[in-house]
Amino acid sequence: MRYDAIYFDLDGTLWDTTDLTFDSANKIAEKYDLPAVPREKIEECMGKTKDECADLLYPEFSHEQALEYLEEALDLTTQKLLIQGGKVYDGLEDTLKELVNRGYKLGIVSNCLEGYIEAFMISSRLGKYFNDIVAAGKKEIKKSDAIKLAIERDGMRSAIYVGDTLKDQEAAEGAGLEFIHARYGFCKNLNAEYYIDSIKDLPDFMSKIDS
Repeated sequence: MRYDAIYFDLDGTLWDTTDLTFDSANKIAEKYDLPAVPREKIEECMGKTKDECADLLYPEFSHEQALEYLEEALDLTTQKLLIQGGKVYDGLEDTLKELVNRGYKLGIVSNCLEGYIEAFMISSRLGKYFNDIVAAGKKEIKKSDAIKLAIERDGMRSAIYVGDTLKDQEAAEGAGLEFIHARYGFCKNLNAEYYIDSIKDLPDFMSKIDS
């Protein structure tokens, strides 16, 4: 099968923002005299929805209150990312350039809120390689539906999704797409037929499954 598009998850697939997110969550905790947020909780949040993350990071509070704290922390993270950027995975730009040169349309579909994908596009200076972005959290839809939305409006006939968590795998399957597990991300062990151990492996992998 020849794929015409590749859609990517963001955190754990294209970059790692754990350090800044951890710092922002604890800035909010300090501001409101809340319990400190452990780093492992931040890592556990990656790939989850806003509602899931709120309850995970602030379990002592009502869901509504936890959401308020989370949204403030995420806003602070996005502001920082616009200036500092996250840790973009080694070899990402060369990989994206090669994929585009081979004729693939590229997109990003993430569970994030408004402004987060844009912060990646601006701070990394890699926005020119992407044809479309969809933030499921901003649109308040399931990630699988966000993937379907991107495919439909981009007019893609055959797409594949790259992500690093079980949620990503389930979203790809829910959208009817094949899934490539980015094993270098936050979830190392998934029962996925396709996988890569570095973003730099993706062009060669696509050559194999497209042949």
